[in-house]
Amino acid sequence: MSKDKASKLARRKAHCMACCVALGVLVILGALALAFYLVYRPRPPRVVATPVDISVDEFSLLPHPTLKVSVGVHVVVSNPSHSPYRYGPTLSAVTYHGAPVGETLVPAGEVGGKATARIEPATVVDGVKVAENPHFASDAVAGVLPFVAVARVVGKALVLRAFEVPVTVETVCFVRMYVFHGESSSRCVSTVRTGAAAASASRSGNGNGYGYGYGYGAGFPAEAAGRAQEHD
Repeated sequence: MSKDKASKLARRKAHCMACCVALGVLVILGALALAFYLVYRPRPPRVVATPVDISVDEFSLLPHPTLKVSVGVHVVVSNPSHSPYRYGPTLSAVTYHGAPVGETLVPAGEVGGKATARIEPATVVDGVKVAENPHFASDAVAGVLPFVAVARVVGKALVLRAFEVPVTVETVCFVRMYVFHGESSSRCVSTVRTGAAAASASRSGNGNGYGYGYGYGAGFPAEAAGRAQEHD
């Protein structure tokens, strides 16, 4: 009987030891997973600047309205995450009194982890469409032409090189061009959409080739998701 009790006691101690070891392993794995999450968790990119380059190459009212302008919306994006933010080509609109008169093409690219990159879309404005707009004559006499240029960056943030989180950065610039002085002013508002909101915005934007929706969304576990940032 004493041998049986000793054997049972030994097995019980072995079981307790195995449970303690397993619990210790789980605690260590949990701590490692938490550390990886804290270090590599996705954070939404931030738009730190939106410089706008505008030039009036040709302007006249007589003998017939003529306009040739160049508009460039540049987006400086800061990526606070350790993982890269990759984005594909996106086409957006340049509008004049709500009518499309040009296009902004963001080429595919990448913003590395803990890096800041300047995204330079290619923008084309059709001066003929602007001159044919019924508002052009009165605006030209006043000397101010109002444009709205949109630059959309649609991509995904990579988490541990395995998981992807949709991210859409949209910059809307309200531009006033003073044709007689060759000067301009602009005010830009940038919005970051993430998660399901970014995926929905991407689908709606790709449906017609342009991104006209300016709603706000959420998705990242960070308070900056869906927040608008204004730049002059």
